[in-house]
Amino acid sequence: MLEEEKQIAEALDLGAEWKCAEWIENYYELLSELSELEEDQNIGTDLDWFCFETNFGQYKDYCKVFDVATGRTWRITTPEILYDYITRND
Repeated sequence: MLEEEKQIAEALDLGAEWKCAEWIENYYELLSELSELEEDQNIGTDLDWFCFETNFGQYKDYCKVFDVATGRTWRITTPEILYDYITRND
């Protein structure tokens, strides 16, 4: 969604404050709130880290997360693993 929105904004020579683009941010905020992930003061949630620090998994970095409830350590490297972690699917 971000890439398509960026292409539209560039094609129409729109500024960064284009009001129509707010739906993507609102959608992301909804998903983030629904995931109920713990938030770190410096980096945000694990979802924030994956989306913004690794560019949705394009950079081959990963995050290790220890889930206290299950005792499992998650190595988040793909959107699928992130989804499984958020929904706690094994």
